[in-house]
Amino acid sequence: MPFFNPPSINWDTVATAGATAAFVTLAVEYMAKPRLEARKERVLEDARLRRDLVTAMMDLSLSASIIISQLPDEASAEVKQSLREERKRHYERMSSRINALHDEAGRYARAFKEPKRTGVLRYLNCVKGVVLSPRTRHRQAEVVHSLAVPAVTILEGTLWWPIPYAKAWMKLEGLVADTEVPADGEEAVAPHQRRPRSSTGDPARS
Repeated sequence: MPFFNPPSINWDTVATAGATAAFVTLAVEYMAKPRLEARKERVLEDARLRRDLVTAMMDLSLSASIIISQLPDEASAEVKQSLREERKRHYERMSSRINALHDEAGRYARAFKEPKRTGVLRYLNCVKGVVLSPRTRHRQAEVVHSLAVPAVTILEGTLWWPIPYAKAWMKLEGLVADTEVPADGEEAVAPHQRRPRSSTGDPARS
């Protein structure tokens, strides 16, 4: 019967391979994994911020649409009063939401890359300026409502959607520019900076 000679094992190679595997495992566990986890958390947080901002824009549009809705002539006095109270509630809700968003503008803008980051800041600064302006509540709501669609289209748009994306940018820039132009010859200053008017209706001379 022939004698079977088993292959020899190089235990030095085995030990080296085992040590290398252990080192790689420890390196991944203690060095690479924390970085990957931190990056994962940032990606998830940015995604959440993007969703929250788009949702907030849609909520603002909804509140604005209620504010600018017309009271039906055939409605009873009780219904009209309820609608007036609802419009007042939604105006307060809209103003409060805009203030909260503007206070966190930096966090929301960080979650986007250019040029969407610029769009976020343009939108938030614009709606903040609108609610601080001397415009009527109805006019403020009209502006906020008109800004929602182009702003959301920009934030949700991609390169695969080039024409609506470009049109939304043009619309947003045009609307923002309109809010920066005084209407009906009104001075482009804050109410507390305006000169008082005389009894004849002309601005008082200093």
